[in-house]
Amino acid sequence: MSHSITRRTAVLGAVAILSAGLSAAPVLAQDNYPSKPVNLVVPWAPGGSADILARTIGDPLSAALGQPVVIVNQPGAGGTTGSAMVARSAPDGYTLLVSNIGSQAIAPHVYGKQIPYDALKDFTPIAQLVQQPNVLLVGNAVKAKTVDEFVAWMKANPGTPYATPGVGNSPHLAGEYLKEVYGIDMTAVPYNSGGEVNNALASGQIEVAISNMPEAITAVRNGQARALAVSSKDRSELMPDIPTFTELGKPELVVISWQGVVGPAGMDTAIVDKLNAAVNKVLSDPEIRKRLLTNGAEPTGGTPADSAAFMKDQYDHFAKLVKLAHLEPKQK
Repeated sequence: MSHSITRRTAVLGAVAILSAGLSAAPVLAQDNYPSKPVNLVVPWAPGGSADILARTIGDPLSAALGQPVVIVNQPGAGGTTGSAMVARSAPDGYTLLVSNIGSQAIAPHVYGKQIPYDALKDFTPIAQLVQQPNVLLVGNAVKAKTVDEFVAWMKANPGTPYATPGVGNSPHLAGEYLKEVYGIDMTAVPYNSGGEVNNALASGQIEVAISNMPEAITAVRNGQARALAVSSKDRSELMPDIPTFTELGKPELVVISWQGVVGPAGMDTAIVDKLNAAVNKVLSDPEIRKRLLTNGAEPTGGTPADSAAFMKDQYDHFAKLVKLAHLEPKQK
């Protein structure tokens, strides 16, 4: 055998060994994942509902993964600053985002190209965490006890104001959709918070409100208002006696707030599956479920595919509602 053939064989052998090592490296990384702390980015300030949710699941998620889960608050621009940071991060499973309806489904349609990411293409869905339905509330002076009675009253009093905790959020868009679906005329009056809405209902300053579940529960429990209907597909565990709009013959009127976990686009499927299993394990824990429900949030969970389909549906749904509320940008 010539020296050239021997040399060639040796080189090919070395290349084969090197290639085998390189191909095994990602597998090894997946098997060892996570081998260091995982950052869970909350795109809102400390103390808000997303932050409370993240800190509720943080420690049990750390236990499920075998590594610390570090809560990183990155507020700004309605949740889009932190979302953009995660979208730009390495898709290695060590930087995740508490996704939410605002930054993933509403803001892209309100701000268009000003948003520095594509809500569908730049993220890897991992699992849904919780959902929070909206609730139609009326003050105690309002005689209507059912949605039908409410609609009749509204048609007799066109232009009646209704309160929302802000503009362009889930309660506001639910209110505008309610007007469309029932053919009634209401005027949105934004307040700075759900707490302010409750105070306005209690004082009689306002007679109608659309609130998210946590604030609505408080208003009902404190006797500040009555709940007439819930905007989720199925009855809420938190208000089991209150009908849904779906039950009342308006199945299209499903408008909920929600939060989930996503990572940057391009994450490895094996890592996504590990994270999904860990999240579902946490959400199925009775104590965690109890804590979430106490905060007005209903645990959801599900597969990565479930999350992807849900987020796409919500993205499309809120494109319609943003347009209905005339909040879309002049140019996209």
